[in-house]
Amino acid sequence: MTDTQRHSIRTTVIRIGDLIFLDSFSGLVPAKVTGYTPRGEIAVLVTATRGAYRRGEHTTFTPNGCVPRAHVRVHCGQFRIFGAWTFDGLREEFQPRWA
Repeated sequence: MTDTQRHSIRTTVIRIGDLIFLDSFSGLVPAKVTGYTPRGEIAVLVTATRGAYRRGEHTTFTPNGCVPRAHVRVHCGQFRIFGAWTFDGLREEFQPRWA
């Protein structure tokens, strides 16, 4: 008998108001989801100053670059992103695609 629980992918649904990280050139930037744009981007409020991003700044980001905070772990000093996620209220054609 195979253990299907070990091979399952954790999936999270992100809603407006949830805390996320922006996966950017400045590293993982803490942010909060504030809405969606008609072009399928995620509107966010940056919650900490990191690199070019300033606390309190409103910006938009692609769905693939928005990571739920529960899906980030630190292993040997490096960030590891795991699992899959979708956005509640975002149209299906803009949802992140996973290989």
